[in-house]
Amino acid sequence: MHAKRAVYVLCLSLCVFCGRTEKVTEVIDGDTFRTGRGNTVRLLGINAPEIGEPGADMAKHALAGMVLDRHVRLERDQTDEDDYGRLLRYVFVDGLNVNEEMVRLGYVELRFYPPDTFYLEALREAEQTAIRNRQGLWAFPVFQPPDTAGTVLIRVLDQPAGIGVITWQEADQYYNQTKVVKGRIVASNNTGKVCFLNFHEDWRRSFTAVIFASDFKKFPPHPENYYLNRVVRVRGLVKEYRGKPEIILKSPAQIEIIE
Repeated sequence: MHAKRAVYVLCLSLCVFCGRTEKVTEVIDGDTFRTGRGNTVRLLGINAPEIGEPGADMAKHALAGMVLDRHVRLERDQTDEDDYGRLLRYVFVDGLNVNEEMVRLGYVELRFYPPDTFYLEALREAEQTAIRNRQGLWAFPVFQPPDTAGTVLIRVLDQPAGIGVITWQEADQYYNQTKVVKGRIVASNNTGKVCFLNFHEDWRRSFTAVIFASDFKKFPPHPENYYLNRVVRVRGLVKEYRGKPEIILKSPAQIEIIE
């Protein structure tokens, strides 16, 4: 009898938790908002352009259209908060998975960090569809398309002759342009969530190639060791992050060892 009562209480608690909603009072950008309870929520599994970057306003507007002034259900994965104290959540409005919908419409790109991978396959399929259909920001050179099966939008690899080779020291002159960057990887670090391939010891101010954990399986094991001390050419969209240039590597075809 006591066991049945315990199960009943547990089920009741879960139902109350699942039915709890919060009202969105402010949309900060395309993947972050605040609620009436004072929580800042970062949508799991996605990444939108930062404010000031091309496409940021479009992504923010799309998210606001789905959640602003509405009550949303927040579902967590393994990690409760990020390093900034933001709640990491999947967001639902009337049963709609907002994270997946933002990907499907092409306003954000897939960005998963283990162990928070519960909806990985659903979002990956949504991204492949968005890229094939040139949805949202994929219609413009804002996002760098991943090496996705069946996708012909791999501009970085399909048109190498028109991209242009630059040195890593010049990378900060070519933000939001697709380039081939040449140099030696002199330092590296793998946090388990991100692998940084640095072209100068002063990595805080110099060009870096970045591999996110959701793409680790595509690359050789321990890329931080595999590419270290190698002269390479990396191809991709040069983006600014915290005042320094970087290229995100989504496929091993983007990095070529030449020495």
